[in-house]
Amino acid sequence: MALVEPSISNLPGSLASTRPAVAKMLQKWNFKEGSGLGARGQGIVAPVQPTLHPKTGIGYGERSYENGLPDTTPVVQEEWRRRCEELARALRLEEECCNKTLELLRDMAEEDDSSAETTEALAAVLKSMKVFQEERTPGMWKAMLPSSTMLYIIEHVIKPKMAADAREWTPSWDPDCHHWVRPWIPLVGHLPDSLYDTVESKIINHADEYAVISPWKAYMDPKQWETYTRRHVLPWLTRLVRELMIAPPKQMDPSFHTVMQWAPLVPAKIVVSILEQELFFDRYEDALRHWLQSGAGKPSSEEAVAWYTGWKNLFTPELLADERVLARMDAVVALLDREA
Repeated sequence: MALVEPSISNLPGSLASTRPAVAKMLQKWNFKEGSGLGARGQGIVAPVQPTLHPKTGIGYGERSYENGLPDTTPVVQEEWRRRCEELARALRLEEECCNKTLELLRDMAEEDDSSAETTEALAAVLKSMKVFQEERTPGMWKAMLPSSTMLYIIEHVIKPKMAADAREWTPSWDPDCHHWVRPWIPLVGHLPDSLYDTVESKIINHADEYAVISPWKAYMDPKQWETYTRRHVLPWLTRLVRELMIAPPKQMDPSFHTVMQWAPLVPAKIVVSILEQELFFDRYEDALRHWLQSGAGKPSSEEAVAWYTGWKNLFTPELLADERVLARMDAVVALLDREA
C-alpha cells in the first residue's frame, strides 16, 4: 500500500503558508524549508501550542518565578516612581540654577568695572559644568564650587537679584515663584532672611489661596515657616473649624475639606490640638447621635456607616496615625454599634 505523504503546506517550517514577499526574502537568505531560523537553523520549527489554565491568566505558573527581588506591590511601585520623579526634578533644578548663575556672571563680567572675583567665579562655574556630563546625585554640582566662590555668588550675585525680583513679584502671576526663588534653591537653600518681611507682606493678601501659600513650605526654612503659619495659617484654620457646621445626612459646609487640604502644611499634632480645642469631635458625635435617634428620619446602618466613612476619608494619613484621632474614631464606631 502506498504511503500518503503530507502536504508541504502542512509541514512545520514550510514557506507555502507565508506571504510571497516573506518567502522570497527567506529563499534569498538560503532558508531551507523544514529547518529553523537563525545562522545555524537553531530556531524552533513547530509553532508554540497554547495551554489552557482554567481560571488563570497570562503568566500563571504552578510555582512563582524566583527573580531574587522582593515582592513589588503597587504601593511600593508608586513610591518608587514618586522618588524617581523627585530626583529628576532636583537634578533639572540644579542644572537650571547653574545656567542662570552663569548668565548673571557673564552679564557682570561684560561690565567695565567687573571685579576679579566675578572673573574667578565665572571660571569656576564653567569648570563645574563638566559634572552634568556624568551620572550624578543632587548636590554634586554645588560641591564642585570652591566655598569662597559659592559665598561670593550667593552674596553678590544671587541675593541682589532675588531682592530686586522680590520687589517686583506679584503672587497672583507667579504663585509658585518659578522665576525668582525656585531656580536659586540649590545654592541658597531657602529664602534669605533679609527677604522674609517682603514676602510676608505680599502673600498675606492671598492668605487663603493654597496655590500661593503652599510652595513656601519648601522655600522658607523651618523657622521662617513656623513664624508665618503661627501668624496667618493657624488662626485661619482655627476659625474654619470653629465655624464648621456638621449636619447629616448631607454635609453642605465645605470648610472641613479646606482644613484637610491645608493640614499637611503644619505639624499633625497642631491640627489635632485645633480640632480638640474647637470641640470638633464632640460636635461630630453629637450630630451623629442626634441623627441616629431622630425617629422617622433615622438612617439605616449602611447610611450611617457610609456617612462616617466619608468623613474619615477626608482625614490626612498623618492625622489618622495620631492616637488621639484614632481614639475618637473608635468612639464613633462604638456609637454606631450601640445605635445599630
